[in-house]
Amino acid sequence: MEAFLVSITTVAIAEMGDRTQLLSLVLAAHYRKPWPILAGVLLATLANHALAGIIGVWFGKFLSPALLDSVVGVSMIAMALWVLKPDSLDGASPAIAGARSSRP
Repeated sequence: MEAFLVSITTVAIAEMGDRTQLLSLVLAAHYRKPWPILAGVLLATLANHALAGIIGVWFGKFLSPALLDSVVGVSMIAMALWVLKPDSLDGASPAIAGARSSRP
């Protein structure tokens, strides 16, 4: 039970960073009530992880280890190919895109 509580606490603290931390700071500064805001962030994080766990268990019933390996392998290759594709400006012609990227 101790390992479970330590892992839940660690993940909850780690997940409150980035955008969530900035949003909580802004809300706490605006409303001057940090504790209800932090409690809401904590509850939302725990609910998000619980839902992800439930969905993971549900999908786990349908995936055999061989199928899971195949799905993960294909998704890794697809992600690698997607990362290799250069970004482009939406709706811009190549001449305009080249002119914008050549500026210092």
